[in-house]
Parts: sequence; structure tokens; C-alpha cells
Amino acid sequence: MNITSKEIAEICGVSRGTVDRALNNRPGVSEATKQKILETASQLGYRPHFLAQSLVKGKTMSIGAVIFDINNQLFPQLINAVESRSREAGYFLNLTLTNKNPDIEQECLNHLADRKVDGIILLSVNTGAAFKQFIQRLNIPVVTFGNRVSKTVPHVWIDDRKAIRDAIAMLTAKGYEEIIYVSPPLSLRGKTNVYAVEQRFAGFQDALKKAGHLQSHVIGHKGYIEEIDNLLAQGGKRKAIFCTSDKYALKIWLHLKQNGVRVPEDVGLMGFDNIETLKYISPALSTISYSLETIGNQIIDCLIGQIEGRQVPMTTLVEHHIIKGESC
Repeated sequence: MNITSKEIAEICGVSRGTVDRALNNRPGVSEATKQKILETASQLGYRPHFLAQSLVKGKTMSIGAVIFDINNQLFPQLINAVESRSREAGYFLNLTLTNKNPDIEQECLNHLADRKVDGIILLSVNTGAAFKQFIQRLNIPVVTFGNRVSKTVPHVWIDDRKAIRDAIAMLTAKGYEEIIYVSPPLSLRGKTNVYAVEQRFAGFQDALKKAGHLQSHVIGHKGYIEEIDNLLAQGGKRKAIFCTSDKYALKIWLHLKQNGVRVPEDVGLMGFDNIETLKYISPALSTISYSLETIGNQIIDCLIGQIEGRQVPMTTLVEHHIIKGESC
């Protein structure tokens, strides 16, 4: 059973007010009495009542995070940056995972709201007017990343559309005439929130219009390995495979290697995200990189800005750049 400030007061022969002043380092207590109270509290393992303190201060000094999962290495890297920045600012991070289930996502948001977190960072699979209203009714500052929910909710990410345009421009400059665009989440359009995926595809369409001569194939389903095999078997123009995530690029690279297809001699290959694993891949995979530490810092700074009642931008874009590896 937890020791209370009332019990400490009785043991020390002082009032609860005196105990409160001593424990919170406020004036009005002699140094001798203060030391006696602090020593007694320490010996008895006293811990202040968190929720009671939160009611007094108006803050729990905690932040909630709602994301898909931690299967993609990108997310653990980002959450690590978010947690570090939160801790620097004096906040604890509460992480919840949704497994891309829209109902579980709303349960996670309610769970965090019930625990009076001061703000929430959200990678959402929900979309639509009803969900926007749900977010507003939480009456808690929210910052989204990756998938945008609303133009009225602050969003921190990269310019996905421009990143794809830059990547395709590099591939065409290298002489590739045919692009195989691999983005399995495209199959979820209209079913769930895939804002970032849609922005990347829009960038690809922009690049095709600008290039004019490029031949393209879009693979927007999970059977991308088999379809790539069929396309490569047809021969023809110089091909490059562009993947909207490094995790797809690495699976494809392993499959090609196992089947005697050389990268980049037979086909070029490029990814997106520059995940940590790429440090151990040789030859180096070409990819699109951006600072997850910067994104994490911007997310928390934007969220704390809202918590403290400051005006924050509705859109914050972090710079990206292309890693020119040896795979294309």
C-alpha cells in the first residue's frame, strides 16, 4: 500500500501543508523540518499521486503515439527520435499500435484520451469527415505524420510527391527507358487512408508526363515478385525497378540474386526511406533519404507548441535527398 502525505505528516508531527511545501520545494518550511520530511518520505518509498498532481498542474506531462506497427524498420527509428525529443522536453511517451485496423486506431485514441495525455502523434489509417470530427471531439492537440487526416490538423512529413519526381528524373538521366513502379499499398486506395502512398504515386505520374518517352508498369498489389519476373522475361528496353519502400526493394533484390538476375547490369533497382539495414547491404542500394531525427523533433516541437497554446504551421516539410548507390 502506498504511503500518503497525511501519514508522513503524522510521523513527522507536522501538517499536511508543511509536507506538501517540503516535497515540492516551496518556501515556508525550516531546513531541519524539510530534511526530516524528505528523509521520511524516501525511507517509506513515498511517491506522489500522479493523477492528483496532474489535476493541479493541468498537465500529465505525457504524450501518446498511435502508429501502424513496428514491422517496418522506419517506424522504430522514428519513434526513437520522438521519444528522445519528448524526454528532453520533460514528457513521457505512451506508444500504442493499431495493426492498420481503423477500429483499433480509434480505441487507441480513446485510451490515450482517457489517460489525459497532453497531446497525440498519429499515423492514421482512418479518413473522412466522420473521423475528422472524432479527432476534434477528443479536444487534445494532435499532430499527424505520413498519412494526413485534415488540413486543419498539423502535419509533419516530407514532400513525397517531389521526392518521387526527383528519383524518376535521376533514373531517366541514367538512361533507363522503362520503369517498373512497385507500390503494393496502392491496392488499399479508397478503403483506408494511404495519403503518403497516393502522394508518391501522383509524383510518379507527374514524372511520366514530364519525361514523355518513358514506358511504365505499375504494380499495386502483393504479388509484385511474380509480375516483375514476367516483365523482365519480356526483355525490351533498359529497365529499372522503383520501390516506394526499401523493404520491397530488399525482397526484390534477394529474389533477383537467387535467380541469377544481376543488379544493376540486368536491371536497375531503387528504394525509398533509407532504412538502417541498408548500411549492411553491398553493393549499396540507391534510395531516397530524409532525417527521421529531424521529423521526430519537428513532430514533438509542433505538438508541444499546441499544448502551450502557440500558433503552429499546418504543414511542416522536411527535406529529402537521393542516395546514389550502386544498384542503378
